[in-house]
Amino acid sequence: MTDLTRDAIQTRLQACTSKETTFKELVSLSKQLERLTDADKTEENKVKGCESAVWLIEHQDNGVCTFQADSDAKLMRGVLVAILSLANGRTKTELQAMDLATELSQFNLSSYLTSSRTNGILGILKQIQT
Repeated sequence: MTDLTRDAIQTRLQACTSKETTFKELVSLSKQLERLTDADKTEENKVKGCESAVWLIEHQDNGVCTFQADSDAKLMRGVLVAILSLANGRTKTELQAMDLATELSQFNLSSYLTSSRTNGILGILKQIQT
């Protein structure tokens, strides 16, 4: 994924003052997300309940989790960059103790997130914590 830190991503998104600027920033962030191969885009890796197709793959090395994700929608890929900045590099215990939804709310995405997208994002966060 990107070298952008959670703080850098949060700062960029918090600086957005309208739905349009948030949209542009999410599209810009989406370019930072490494695309999954077609072989990785399996039903097993697909997140259920998302408005857009989203795939999530978890890797663990010495108990530390790293996630790869992709979507067929640019805007969702931008949101995934924000989500992965919260989750990558943490243990399952740390992830389960976090309120990821509250953490993500600090990224100023509410103007972009419809109720159906919010439900999909909650599904992604749940899968990360499981």
